[in-house]
Amino acid sequence: MKIYRIIFVLLILTSARESFSLDIAGYLASRYKFSFVEELPLNAENKIMIISSRYFKPDENYSQKRGLEPRYGTFVFTAGTVGDSAFIAPAGSVDEVSGDLFTRQDFLVYVDGHGKTFNQVLERGFELTGRFGINMVLFDWPTDYLALRKTVHNADEVAANFVFAMNRLSKWLGSNYPSASVSAIFHSMGNRILQSVTNKHLLEHMPKDLFSNLILNAAAVKQENHRKWVEKLTIQKRIYVTINQNDRTLQGAKILRFAHQLGLGNKNKSAGNAKYVDLTQVALKEHNLFLGKTESEKNNPLIYRFYDQAFHGEEVDFQNETAYQILSPSEISFRFSLR
Repeated sequence: MKIYRIIFVLLILTSARESFSLDIAGYLASRYKFSFVEELPLNAENKIMIISSRYFKPDENYSQKRGLEPRYGTFVFTAGTVGDSAFIAPAGSVDEVSGDLFTRQDFLVYVDGHGKTFNQVLERGFELTGRFGINMVLFDWPTDYLALRKTVHNADEVAANFVFAMNRLSKWLGSNYPSASVSAIFHSMGNRILQSVTNKHLLEHMPKDLFSNLILNAAAVKQENHRKWVEKLTIQKRIYVTINQNDRTLQGAKILRFAHQLGLGNKNKSAGNAKYVDLTQVALKEHNLFLGKTESEKNNPLIYRFYDQAFHGEEVDFQNETAYQILSPSEISFRFSLR
């Protein structure tokens, strides 16, 4: 009987691993040919900044080795597109990035989750800057592994890098875009970095007035006791935690990691400084709702409205009866209206 139980568990874990990997990799078919150049073409569009902890080899045209930069350093790039070509220009540091790189005023720091190559992260940055009309700063880290435990390890390792990068970014923005609104989205396992920043006593070293909004999106971190670290966050004006109880990717992560994931719900144990945005009734089984590629997004334009407001540093309007509906006057958990 025991052998059947073991086989059953292995089948579940295999299915969960495939679900987690395939769902997260669902939008990764590359549409660009990537090239490293000394300077971006003058006609480049969708310009973004990248701060990466991957192991690049500058002397070999920035070829990559698997894993983190061995001295725990970071590489800074700017990138842009011309047609179906993407160009990447190395910069010595954030301070050396041209102050006229961007033409818009609002900035979004993006931290992606498990299973992404460098090129795939860049492509997502291009999509977001075009779709939301926002300046993108990507904090990139090595996550292109099959094993989730390696991604978890890397998230903990790069937490200090993230703090250092945000301090440099804050100074750069102060010099070049002093009136800019800056928000940050941590997607899926990217939330592990933010959790590590709080748990490793690094929070005191973060810039205090950089972020308007923090969006903890489809968070692939443990639901249990999350309020302890979320309530420590004081580096923002507002925190939004998105929930989809039917998220297929997080359901897979739940099985693989033997723990309920924050993006699946909060079980009424809410952090007092966060607003929980419940998308369950409109999100189907989707894990990603900001790229405009799912039926859920196409059928519910209010999903776009939520992300657009949050990305641009605004306080999301949950009081508007045509857009959102409050579940209870005593709760700070919201869902999208189906009307």
